Amino acid sequence: MYKRIFLAMALTLVSFLAHAHDYHASITDARYNPRSKNLEVAIKVFTDDLENALSKQFKTKVTYSNAARVQAYVQEYLSGILSFELVKGKPLAYTFVGAEQEADVVWVYLEVPLKTETLSHIYVRNAVLQELFDDQMNMVNLDYKGKVSSKLFQKQDGIQKMSF
Repeated sequence: MYKRIFLAMALTLVSFLAHAHDYHASITDARYNPRSKNLEVAIKVFTDDLENALSKQFKTKVTYSNAARVQAYVQEYLSGILSFELVKGKPLAYTFVGAEQEADVVWVYLEVPLKTETLSHIYVRNAVLQELFDDQMNMVNLDYKGKVSSKLFQKQDGIQKMSF
């Protein structure tokens, strides 16, 4: 199983290094902060793919920037396709911290309040860009107190349980 996860992560990394990418992938890294009791989430997506998704959803040509309007689009887009749940069917509200462009990718940052001392599992939905690409793969790596759980989300996956 670890070989499959490593292979999936390696393929995803290679796709991010390709200038003209044939693979459609995103990486989400989440780490539990015990002081704030929040998951600190960073999502890495290709800029052009994000622009296409935003343009499609908001029915206007969107070019990524730090403009308040574009940041609001990113926030609203994620609210419909990304969720974290302690109890299945009850998504946790999260805070959009912001997004920034780095070369040909955009990093999006969120904080998810857990307000719990112990966590044996969490339900995650990551459908980022899956409305655009049938082959979209979204790798989620979640570190809770040094225990790491990783899942690969493809179009048909929906919500998956991540255990620690």
